[in-house]
Amino acid sequence: MANKTVLTGRRICLRPWQLTDAEALLAWSQNPLFQKTAGLRPYPDLSAAKAGVQQYQARPASFVIVRLKNNQPIGIAELNERGLDERSGLGQSKELGFLLSQEFWRQGYMTEALTLLLNYAFDQLDQREIWAGTFQENTASQGLLQKLGFHYVYQVDYRALGLGNYVENYYLLRQTDWQN
Repeated sequence: MANKTVLTGRRICLRPWQLTDAEALLAWSQNPLFQKTAGLRPYPDLSAAKAGVQQYQARPASFVIVRLKNNQPIGIAELNERGLDERSGLGQSKELGFLLSQEFWRQGYMTEALTLLLNYAFDQLDQREIWAGTFQENTASQGLLQKLGFHYVYQVDYRALGLGNYVENYYLLRQTDWQN
Protein backbone atom coordinates (compact mmCIF):
# COMPACT_ATOMS: atom_id res chain seq x y z
CA MET A 1 0.00 0.00 0.00
CA ALA A 2 1.42 3.37 -1.00
CA ASN A 3 2.16 5.93 1.69
CA LYS A 4 -0.09 9.00 1.35
CA THR A 5 0.61 10.54 4.75
CA VAL A 6 2.19 14.00 4.99
CA LEU A 7 3.54 15.14 8.36
CA THR A 8 4.07 18.90 8.60
CA GLY A 9 6.27 20.72 11.08
CA ARG A 10 7.46 24.27 11.49
CA ARG A 11 10.23 24.24 8.86
CA ILE A 12 9.87 20.87 7.18
CA CYS A 13 7.41 18.25 6.13
CA LEU A 14 7.74 14.52 5.73
CA ARG A 15 6.03 13.48 2.54
CA PRO A 16 5.82 10.33 0.42
CA TRP A 17 8.52 9.65 -2.15
CA GLN A 18 8.11 10.98 -5.69
CA LEU A 19 10.09 9.98 -8.78
CA THR A 20 11.53 13.51 -8.84
CA ASP A 21 13.35 12.61 -5.59
CA ALA A 22 15.63 10.29 -7.56
CA GLU A 23 18.23 13.02 -8.11
CA ALA A 24 18.51 13.66 -4.37
CA LEU A 25 18.63 9.91 -3.64
CA LEU A 26 21.37 9.49 -6.24
CA ALA A 27 23.44 12.25 -4.64
CA TRP A 28 22.97 10.85 -1.12
CA SER A 29 23.81 7.34 -2.26
CA GLN A 30 27.04 8.45 -3.92
CA ASN A 31 28.23 10.25 -0.77
CA PRO A 32 30.89 7.99 0.85
CA LEU A 33 29.94 9.34 4.28
CA PHE A 34 26.34 8.09 3.93
CA GLN A 35 27.60 4.77 2.63
CA LYS A 36 29.76 4.48 5.75
CA THR A 37 27.48 5.91 8.46
CA ALA A 38 24.04 4.92 7.17
CA GLY A 39 24.84 1.85 5.09
CA LEU A 40 23.27 3.48 2.04
CA ARG A 41 24.18 1.52 -1.05
CA PRO A 42 25.35 3.61 -4.01
CA TYR A 43 23.20 3.86 -7.12
CA PRO A 44 25.30 4.04 -10.28
CA ASP A 45 23.00 6.38 -12.21
CA LEU A 46 19.67 8.21 -12.23
CA SER A 47 17.81 5.23 -13.67
CA ALA A 48 18.94 3.03 -10.77
CA ALA A 49 18.04 5.79 -8.30
CA LYS A 50 14.52 5.93 -9.79
CA ALA A 51 14.22 2.19 -9.15
CA GLY A 52 15.43 2.90 -5.61
CA VAL A 53 12.71 5.53 -5.17
CA GLN A 54 10.14 2.92 -6.21
CA GLN A 55 11.47 0.61 -3.48
CA TYR A 56 11.12 3.40 -0.90
CA GLN A 57 7.61 4.12 -2.21
CA ALA A 58 6.64 0.52 -1.46
CA ARG A 59 7.43 0.98 2.23
CA PRO A 60 4.36 2.19 4.16
CA ALA A 61 6.21 4.60 6.47
CA SER A 62 9.10 5.93 4.38
CA PHE A 63 9.29 9.69 3.93
CA VAL A 64 11.39 12.33 2.24
CA ILE A 65 12.24 15.25 4.52
CA VAL A 66 11.46 18.44 2.60
CA ARG A 67 12.12 22.08 3.52
CA LEU A 68 8.83 23.97 3.40
CA LYS A 69 10.66 27.16 2.39
CA ASN A 70 11.63 25.87 -1.06
CA ASN A 71 10.31 22.28 -1.36
CA GLN A 72 13.90 20.99 -1.31
CA PRO A 73 14.42 17.32 -0.36
CA ILE A 74 17.01 17.26 2.42
CA GLY A 75 16.78 13.79 3.90
CA ILE A 76 15.04 10.53 4.66
CA ALA A 77 13.07 9.40 7.72
CA GLU A 78 11.33 6.07 7.90
CA LEU A 79 9.90 3.35 10.08
CA ASN A 80 10.70 -0.17 9.00
CA GLU A 81 9.10 -3.46 10.01
CA ARG A 82 11.00 -5.54 12.54
CA GLY A 83 8.87 -8.62 11.94
CA LEU A 84 5.31 -9.56 11.12
CA ASP A 85 4.68 -12.53 13.42
CA GLU A 86 1.69 -11.37 15.49
CA ARG A 87 2.56 -13.69 18.39
CA SER A 88 5.99 -12.06 18.80
CA GLY A 89 4.59 -8.56 19.30
CA LEU A 90 6.89 -7.21 16.59
CA GLY A 91 3.89 -5.75 14.76
CA GLN A 92 3.81 -3.03 17.41
CA SER A 93 7.51 -2.34 17.05
CA LYS A 94 9.33 -0.52 14.25
CA GLU A 95 12.93 0.35 13.46
CA LEU A 96 13.83 3.95 12.72
CA GLY A 97 16.03 4.91 9.79
CA PHE A 98 17.17 8.43 8.95
CA LEU A 99 19.61 10.47 6.89
CA LEU A 100 20.10 14.22 6.42
CA SER A 101 22.06 16.16 3.80
CA GLN A 102 25.27 17.37 5.41
CA GLU A 103 24.62 21.07 4.78
CA PHE A 104 21.64 20.83 7.17
CA TRP A 105 23.38 19.07 10.06
CA ARG A 106 23.20 20.61 13.53
CA GLN A 107 20.36 22.99 12.63
CA GLY A 108 17.52 21.06 14.29
CA TYR A 109 16.01 19.68 11.08
CA MET A 110 16.45 16.03 12.02
CA THR A 111 15.17 16.62 15.54
CA GLU A 112 12.04 18.18 14.01
CA ALA A 113 11.67 15.36 11.47
CA LEU A 114 12.08 12.55 13.97
CA THR A 115 9.73 14.24 16.45
CA LEU A 116 7.05 14.32 13.72
CA LEU A 117 7.74 10.69 12.83
CA LEU A 118 7.76 9.46 16.44
CA ASN A 119 4.49 11.28 17.19
CA TYR A 120 3.01 9.62 14.11
CA ALA A 121 4.34 6.19 15.12
CA PHE A 122 3.03 6.31 18.66
CA ASP A 123 -0.20 8.30 18.15
CA GLN A 124 -1.40 7.18 14.70
CA LEU A 125 0.21 3.76 14.23
CA ASP A 126 -0.13 2.73 17.90
CA GLN A 127 3.41 1.44 18.09
CA ARG A 128 4.62 0.31 21.51
CA GLU A 129 8.32 0.77 20.83
CA ILE A 130 10.74 2.12 18.26
CA TRP A 131 14.24 0.72 17.81
CA ALA A 132 17.15 2.42 16.08
CA GLY A 133 20.52 1.03 15.11
CA THR A 134 23.60 3.13 14.43
CA PHE A 135 27.05 2.15 13.34
CA GLN A 136 29.35 2.24 16.35
CA GLU A 137 31.31 5.27 15.10
CA ASN A 138 28.20 7.33 14.28
CA THR A 139 28.23 9.29 17.53
CA ALA A 140 26.20 12.19 16.09
CA SER A 141 23.20 9.93 15.44
CA GLN A 142 23.63 8.29 18.83
CA GLY A 143 23.55 11.72 20.50
CA LEU A 144 20.41 12.64 18.58
CA LEU A 145 18.67 9.43 19.61
CA GLN A 146 19.56 10.00 23.26
CA LYS A 147 18.32 13.60 23.02
CA LEU A 148 14.97 12.23 21.79
CA GLY A 149 14.75 9.83 24.74
CA PHE A 150 16.13 6.61 23.26
CA HIS A 151 18.16 4.38 25.59
CA TYR A 152 21.14 2.26 24.59
CA VAL A 153 20.27 -1.44 24.89
CA TYR A 154 22.92 -3.58 23.19
CA GLN A 155 25.62 -3.87 20.53
CA VAL A 156 26.05 -6.39 17.72
CA ASP A 157 29.44 -7.10 16.16
CA TYR A 158 28.44 -8.19 12.67
CA ARG A 159 32.10 -8.90 11.88
CA ALA A 160 32.12 -11.74 14.41
CA LEU A 161 28.95 -13.14 12.87
CA GLY A 162 30.37 -12.97 9.34
CA LEU A 163 27.48 -10.71 8.29
CA GLY A 164 29.34 -7.48 7.56
CA ASN A 165 32.30 -5.35 8.46
CA TYR A 166 30.74 -3.19 11.17
CA VAL A 167 29.51 -2.95 14.74
CA GLU A 168 26.04 -1.59 15.40
CA ASN A 169 24.63 -0.05 18.58
CA TYR A 170 20.91 -0.48 19.20
CA TYR A 171 18.67 2.00 21.01
CA LEU A 172 15.07 1.73 22.19
CA LEU A 173 12.28 4.24 22.79
CA ARG A 174 9.07 2.99 24.39
CA GLN A 175 5.72 4.65 23.79
CA THR A 176 5.29 5.27 27.53
CA ASP A 177 8.67 7.06 27.71
CA TRP A 178 7.84 9.23 24.69
CA GLN A 179 4.49 10.27 26.07
CA ASN A 180 5.99 11.24 29.44
